[in-house]
Amino acid sequence: MYAGHAAVALALKTREPRIPMAVLVAACFGPDWVELFLGLFLGRAAGETYSHFIPGVLLGASAAALLYAVVFRRPGSRWVAIGWLSHWPADFLTAHKPLIDPGHVVGLDFYDLPKVDFLIEASLLAVAAWLYMRAFAPDTLRRRWVAVAALALVSVQSVLDYGLQHEPWRQWNPSLARAQWQPHLTVASSGSTLTPLRTALALSPASIQRGRDGEGRTPRPGDTGLPHVR
Repeated sequence: MYAGHAAVALALKTREPRIPMAVLVAACFGPDWVELFLGLFLGRAAGETYSHFIPGVLLGASAAALLYAVVFRRPGSRWVAIGWLSHWPADFLTAHKPLIDPGHVVGLDFYDLPKVDFLIEASLLAVAAWLYMRAFAPDTLRRRWVAVAALALVSVQSVLDYGLQHEPWRQWNPSLARAQWQPHLTVASSGSTLTPLRTALALSPASIQRGRDGEGRTPRPGDTGLPHVR
């Protein structure tokens, strides 16, 4: 996400006017800057992982809030942290980002639907610019400047999405969970084999069967040799 992060910075400025706009913009884009820095030493893949997985985002938000409090010595550090934390859910809309396990990424991947991505980011920016104008642009001249800045960001976003649309290898691939199944409870059966125990906490019988043999057949109650536990 590009324009969307700037939109979040504009919206946060209306909540705490005393924070310099440059600080909020830096916070909202913070994980990307950390990714760039780490990529110089660890490689691009590792840089993206450790800057964008949730523990790294939490650590970065805490460090950014502390740095702001020490340097500026004024209220508002929590909004700096919120700006940094907002980066992950914003990126969740447009790409795949790691959770706690760096090898497990999730996201709606709208980068691979560039028109949808443009609509989302332009809408966020329009709402944020309207909020900003209400708070800080009481006269026509200032509102025009805010509108011009918003249009400039939308223009940059349109160029980025246009470029994405003309990459033929792209294919929309939203991901919300691992492509594997593990039972909540198991019981020993023959030998060392573990058989899933179906309980109210487990997945549906069809999911259990898919996890066991890769097929979508719905098992009958006697398939596992165990009573159906409610």
